[in-house]
Amino acid sequence: MTEIASPVPRAPWRLWRSPYLWLATIHLLGDAFVVLTSGLLVLGAVTVAVLARPLAYVGIPLTVGANRLVYAAAGWERTRARITRGQEVPPLVPPAPTGSRIADARAALTDRGLWRQFLYYVLLLPMAIIWLGAIFFAWSVPPVLIGLPAYYWQFAASQAQLGPFVIDTMTKASVAAVIGGIFLLVVSPLLMRQASALDGRLARTLLGRSETGALAERVTQLVTSRQQVVDSVEAERRRMERDLHDGAQQRLVSLAMTLGRAKNRLGGKDPAVRSLIEEAYSEAMQAIAEIRDLTRGLHPPVLSDRGLDAAISAVAARSPVPVRVTVDVDPRPSLTVESIAYFVVTEALTNVAKHAAAAQAWVTITRVGRFLKIEVGDDGQGGANAAAGGGIRGLADRISGVDGLLTLASPRGLGTLLIAEVPCD
Repeated sequence: MTEIASPVPRAPWRLWRSPYLWLATIHLLGDAFVVLTSGLLVLGAVTVAVLARPLAYVGIPLTVGANRLVYAAAGWERTRARITRGQEVPPLVPPAPTGSRIADARAALTDRGLWRQFLYYVLLLPMAIIWLGAIFFAWSVPPVLIGLPAYYWQFAASQAQLGPFVIDTMTKASVAAVIGGIFLLVVSPLLMRQASALDGRLARTLLGRSETGALAERVTQLVTSRQQVVDSVEAERRRMERDLHDGAQQRLVSLAMTLGRAKNRLGGKDPAVRSLIEEAYSEAMQAIAEIRDLTRGLHPPVLSDRGLDAAISAVAARSPVPVRVTVDVDPRPSLTVESIAYFVVTEALTNVAKHAAAAQAWVTITRVGRFLKIEVGDDGQGGANAAAGGGIRGLADRISGVDGLLTLASPRGLGTLLIAEVPCD
């Protein structure tokens, strides 16, 4: 959202056609009214809240109420700036309620946003006085100068005194009128534009979030939404595993059992039919094995029930290459992090079995601070390359989705070491 300090045009020939010239003047005049109303209210409320803070039963509600009042008044100021200047000021965020009145009162009084907005009203008082003087000079002095040729002679001694200048002839009065006209056409609008820009800069600086703060908040929102997406994908993965395990797999098991009973009842009566039943039974058992492998790859039940140690040990037991497993992840990470770690290990061990020509491999999973560190190594031929794509590239993409880091060391002839670091919170 674009912030506009002053939409009054810079070009003199466009100044008088812009409605913002008059809206800026109205806004600057309104500053004095704001100081005398909401400004004094804010200053008084914050002062009373600070003085009443030691009084528990009185100070707590006054402090919280003063914080809310300041944010409400600042909201009115931002609305006024949007109407008269077209300026969008991102609002400051008040402290979130904690459920504890004492904690809420402490947060309300130590809130940086409260004091920034309080400072706005403190500075607005002298600035409003300056704006009143600028408005008087911009819109009152030029008309007086322009009209001098018509009435200067009516003053005492037929002359008008303008500071050090004495207007006592028509020539001098005409020069003053020309100067007044130039001021009215060019200088006065530019003066209003500059005053509006300064006033807008004050509002943007003290009533709104800084660009860095807005970007930081946006990054936080994106990180949170990304984590929600990752968690929802993992939840969907677990749901698919349950559906396959409890639905399709159970139906295939039931079908295999029925075919087995049919084969036993048929005996040797009809060899052709028995051959078809045996073929169907074999296909059903193969489908059961494939579904079991598929569900194990999605999210094995043992991972949810017993954690990474049991799940990784089961993977190692099925590996054609001997694998040594060490797991120390206390406290236990979230299911999403466990799923990622499980996927990394299974994919890495699959690559070891297919490409490494290794005699042994090892898996070490430890929790280091807020990171889960996963190491998968082997003593094979090395030469693995993440840049070539394939499974390692898929691992890197999945880990980067949660701000993780994947490193690979695979010199030829010296084995491969894959290290993944995944944040746990």
